[in-house]
Amino acid sequence: MKKLTIGILAHVDAGKTSLSEAMLYKSGTLRKLGAVDKGTAYLDNDNLEKKRGITIFSHMARIQNENSELLLLDTPGHIDFAQEMEET
Repeated sequence: MKKLTIGILAHVDAGKTSLSEAMLYKSGTLRKLGAVDKGTAYLDNDNLEKKRGITIFSHMARIQNENSELLLLDTPGHIDFAQEMEET
């Protein structure tokens, strides 16, 4: 099995979590597409993240099929949480 780890890094509000959500949805990992601005994003599951509409903590998700496994790391983009991104 091929394994790949991908970290999504970009400026705040660039669409990192939305891209990650779409990848999870299109792969069949999620049954329903979440939205950051509606507080329904699977990866932004902390109450503070839902309230502020931004990623504060890095989150990991796994996308698998019969031949490969993708480990997806969604990171914060806001400068206040740069340390969290760097640690990830």
